[in-house]
Amino acid sequence: MADDVVRAYESVAPLKVGLLNDYPTSGVTENNTVAALQLVMEEALASNLIDRRVELIERNVVGLPNGTFQAVERAFDELVEEGCLVIFGPWVSDNVVPLRAHVDETAKVPIITLSGSEGALGEWCFALNNGSMAEEPVMLAAVMIGDGRSRIAIAHEASLIGKEYLSFAEKVYATAGLKVVTTVAIPQIQADKAAAVAALRASDPDAVVHVGFGHGLWGFTDALLGAGWNPARYTTTAFEMAHINAEWMRHLSGWIGLDSYDERNEVGQAFLDRFEAKYGRRPENSMPCLSHDAATVIVRALAAARPLTGEGVKTGLEQVKLIPAASGAPGTFLRFGRFIRQGWLGSDYLIARRVLPDGSGHVFHAAPSAHISRAVGVAPG
Repeated sequence: MADDVVRAYESVAPLKVGLLNDYPTSGVTENNTVAALQLVMEEALASNLIDRRVELIERNVVGLPNGTFQAVERAFDELVEEGCLVIFGPWVSDNVVPLRAHVDETAKVPIITLSGSEGALGEWCFALNNGSMAEEPVMLAAVMIGDGRSRIAIAHEASLIGKEYLSFAEKVYATAGLKVVTTVAIPQIQADKAAAVAALRASDPDAVVHVGFGHGLWGFTDALLGAGWNPARYTTTAFEMAHINAEWMRHLSGWIGLDSYDERNEVGQAFLDRFEAKYGRRPENSMPCLSHDAATVIVRALAAARPLTGEGVKTGLEQVKLIPAASGAPGTFLRFGRFIRQGWLGSDYLIARRVLPDGSGHVFHAAPSAHISRAVGVAPG
């Protein structure tokens, strides 16, 4: 870009976008998230989709389950005060559900969350949900049907997320013809899982299912090894914790779970090609592609906003229609609308992946759509 053009851009006030991360980790995930957001926003400027640069304003706070909701609410208010037109985050349902009323009441800035609870959706609250408590049980039931499972033991985290997952799972599995032989509560923090594993094993299941945010998985595999038991085991999008670092990958060794990363998606792979060319690394997991999709709807909403206010961006988000997504299986699209706040279009916006037994990596396992009809009790034909 020529120097005079650069100076022209710098003389115009930037478009401020907030990033509210309520679950900070070791730094790798955050670095890739920010890098992916910035790359899409730079590409939007270079292609003239938007006519001024984007300034990304970050707030990293420890919300629930390890921190406090108050820290999240305070961070949202600070980003609004900073002049952000839209906020990506927060992400954890335990924080987003109680924040929704505050976001709607202030009626100033829309948020795009990853929360899987439908309690997070509102007039100003949009979701590119990294899974859904209502939909994940259907997807997981379809995967287990394909794997020939029938007797299910559920370990549910004792939390808002875990209880909501459990409620939907019990209903869905009954409809799918899967028998729930026991349910066992586990803490949403690191704790010894030996007693829980013994209780699950006593019910003689042919599959163990974990439901919850994911912290309950810490030590689960170790407890299974300690008991000398190696059942087929499944989890929700908590599976994506495996992408945080090698230790999380080890704790998920042998688990099958739901993930939005699918190497068959050409949109996602093309984006990772550009990401690798710019940054010299290729993070083959869900977060870069998910950040690509969030940034894509953000820049399109900014481009459509008239005027450039929070309300204008909200209306702009509602105009996002049928944009190919980098996340999910091939054929996944992005779209919102006046009464549409969940942004995925496609039955395989999540697919099943499996962590290898030695924890060295993860591979594609199955697409839920193959058995969705049976999972929801609809006979073929």
